[in-house]
Amino acid sequence: MLLDVKSVDKKFNGVYALKGLDFSLGEGEIHGLIGENGAGKSTFIKILGGIYKRDVGNILWNGKDLPEVIRPEESRKLGINIIFQDNVLIPAFTGMENICLGRPYPVKGGLIQWKEMEREAAAKAAELGIHLDLKRPVSMMTPAQKKCVEIVRAMMSDCKLLILDEPTASLSDKETNLLFSIVRNLKAKGTSVLYVTHRLEEIMELTDRVTVLRNGTLVSTVDTAGTSRKELVRLMSGNEAASGVEDAETGKDAESKLQGGAADRISGKGGVKQPVSCEAEKTDTQGAELLGTGADGKIGKTALEVQGIRSGDGIVRGVDLNVKSGQITGMFGLCGSGRTEFLECIYGTRKLGGGEVTIDGKTMTRPTPSESIRQGMAFICEDRRGKAMIPAFSVEENMMLSSIDRYTKSGWFQKRAADKKAMDMIEALKIKCVGVSQPAKELSGGNQQKAVIAKWLQSEPKLLILDEPTRGIDVGAKFEIYKMMIELAKKGIAIIMISSELPEVMGMSDRIMVVSKGRITGTYTKDEIDSGAITQNKLLSSALQDV
Repeated sequence: MLLDVKSVDKKFNGVYALKGLDFSLGEGEIHGLIGENGAGKSTFIKILGGIYKRDVGNILWNGKDLPEVIRPEESRKLGINIIFQDNVLIPAFTGMENICLGRPYPVKGGLIQWKEMEREAAAKAAELGIHLDLKRPVSMMTPAQKKCVEIVRAMMSDCKLLILDEPTASLSDKETNLLFSIVRNLKAKGTSVLYVTHRLEEIMELTDRVTVLRNGTLVSTVDTAGTSRKELVRLMSGNEAASGVEDAETGKDAESKLQGGAADRISGKGGVKQPVSCEAEKTDTQGAELLGTGADGKIGKTALEVQGIRSGDGIVRGVDLNVKSGQITGMFGLCGSGRTEFLECIYGTRKLGGGEVTIDGKTMTRPTPSESIRQGMAFICEDRRGKAMIPAFSVEENMMLSSIDRYTKSGWFQKRAADKKAMDMIEALKIKCVGVSQPAKELSGGNQQKAVIAKWLQSEPKLLILDEPTRGIDVGAKFEIYKMMIELAKKGIAIIMISSELPEVMGMSDRIMVVSKGRITGTYTKDEIDSGAITQNKLLSSALQDV
């Protein structure tokens, strides 16, 4: 075995992140690692990468015991490289410059030999079957191209184990297939790959074996060919959540249930239908029921009206939209369609070139974030770690960012009241944390997302905008966010949700708007989708429309 992990423990603030973990990986093996958020996946790969120190246990690398403490550079010298979900690249640098970062530069006569470095990087890219312009700044590359730059950089050294953490989270289907071919090429050359993802369809297609973690412990390691997506969901959740997953062998949807069998599906009561439990992104929302939201299934008055919105940079090119209270409006579009930029125009983080925004009767021709918040708008952006939260702040401090004035009296912060509210939010949203003082950076992705949502719910919004709210989070957390959205809509809050996942958009929306090249190219109702008149292919065709 290339890697053999025995009885590894890791605690944070007295709470086990990993407990008694056993794991093995062979040479040239593609090994999947799955589990709900908080299962211990990130902790494990950070221990392998020398970022965290294990508390107890042994790690054997090529049959030799590794010291208890290894630094990241020592891990890389062993041949272990990690590519995290969020790119670790310098945007202003070219692909070649990023690839060569941290490596010794060839020098001749006191001058760096840039041409030689470029030849080496290009040769490695060609060897891996990667074709891209390495002279191009990373800031001008697509997410897939950035991922390829990181793979080339990792393989410039003698990489024996490449760890990919949610590598397809921001990739299209076509880009995902490209990544798969690169991973298979690495396997053919003898490189082992540890593939960490929530997307079980990718696990089934790509991996040789898969290890399932739950609450920091090993549940099982199975041969991928001998298991099913339904079984993997059961192992991840520890209950019958798999009953809502499409049976891969029969091609039939099992009876829809809520996550973990928490409640039966609500149907025909107040017009509200709950979605089935989900499996993983790209497949986990299959079979989700369309929701009739709002109080007693009724849609209220207009909460947001947008007329002729154009962005100053020309990306958004004249969009009209209205969203009513108690309504979930889904927005679908491919990467670069202008969907996020449109919402940034509404919120005020992107300069308008024209048009106006009306929230609850109040019109803004030059919206700003502060004014939008005052008018009752909340915007949860896609980049939660970079823009939606402060990782070094505690869970409570992050929750109070949007409403700190409410907990200030005569210049003094009312900590007791803030503590109580934070604890109430933690309980209501089922946020897994040690306590209100735990740094947000220590939470799993799903729990970080819930903390961000809690922050905005404290501002009591009339309009909630969610940009990819379930990206990179697990089955259970995804379901809880779906359930929360339904409940908020029932209370009369208007919701706009951007999602790249067609089953999610179709399963969660009262109405769907399709965006392409900065314009709305299709508007579809709940009834059209319910009747089968509008299919995933139709929505995709609208998203590909040339306007």
